[in-house]
Amino acid sequence: MARWISLLLLLFPARAQIEARFVVHDHLLVGGEVQTYVGTLTREVKSAGELLAWVQTLARPPKDARFVYSEARGWYAVEKVGYEVDPKAVLEAYRRALAYGKRSFYVPARVLEPKRGVHWLFKRGIRTLLAEGITDFRGSSKNRVHNLRLAAKKLDGLVIPKGAVFSFIQALGPVTEEAGYREGYVILGDRTEKGVGGGVCQVSTTVFRAAFFAGLPVLERKPHSYQLRYYRPTGLDATVYAPWVDLKFQNDTPGDLLLRTYVRGTKLIVRLFGIKDREVRWKGPIVLEKTPPLPPREIVDESLPPGTRKQVDWPAPGARVLVKRTVRYADGEVVEEAFPSTYKPWGAVYLVGPDPKTAPLGQKP
Repeated sequence: MARWISLLLLLFPARAQIEARFVVHDHLLVGGEVQTYVGTLTREVKSAGELLAWVQTLARPPKDARFVYSEARGWYAVEKVGYEVDPKAVLEAYRRALAYGKRSFYVPARVLEPKRGVHWLFKRGIRTLLAEGITDFRGSSKNRVHNLRLAAKKLDGLVIPKGAVFSFIQALGPVTEEAGYREGYVILGDRTEKGVGGGVCQVSTTVFRAAFFAGLPVLERKPHSYQLRYYRPTGLDATVYAPWVDLKFQNDTPGDLLLRTYVRGTKLIVRLFGIKDREVRWKGPIVLEKTPPLPPREIVDESLPPGTRKQVDWPAPGARVLVKRTVRYADGEVVEEAFPSTYKPWGAVYLVGPDPKTAPLGQKP
């Protein structure tokens, strides 16, 4: 390819200046409607070499649509159309324009549409932001952050069809070392133990919040055993533990839903996009009962140096909490719901190294 392009450049030396025109296409999804813009990029070229150098900067692969926000437009979707140029066809168009004494010519190019462009979104009823859920994982261990990032990435871009029931466990898949998850501390009943996948519940909680604020029917949701500082405000968390404890909700909107996940600093964000046909109001958390935290406890971790003491969990009072939600549909129907949560009192948890007196030979306190 490079050899014959060099040959063509020899055949078409510098000539009179001519204007090259390149047609560009832009598609936006604004206010629930697709808007198309067609424009032209121009460049005065004096040689075939200059022309090819310019055209090659315009070639690009397509990029799927994504939602962005602006004060003027609100939430809208943008995409990037791709362009493929054939140097031989470009030089042929250039030659003909020169031969006929034209002052300008259009650069031939093949338009590459993205697989998930704005037309794809519009056809499925994915047109604006419905709601978002946010949690903060500040203070998490490296393994916990790794796990929640991995789980969030696996869910990013998921499409929930109209009428379908979303299952967090089914959508996420296996939480195993083979799937890339790391070992961390997980809550098992009233105990904190080592297990693979610690941090996944940060994702399920954030997904639950997005579904809650979107006004979607929640079919299955269980709070954690105790209140966690990662999930404030309390009463809006959702634990999962395959295959017994799941998070499920239904897409009862007029179209499909698109689930997107983002990590911004120490915040995890889940957004649901679709057709907005309801308004949601909520109230809470309403604390019905509260009990003091338990005394702190220690867990021996043989991997730590003797004498080490590391806090991995923080005290939390027990509580009975209520969060209320009112969903008002476009047809006037109103649904009022209550989401109760009961939390056990919890004490601070510390990982400690083995007793220096009983440490293995050769291990220094």
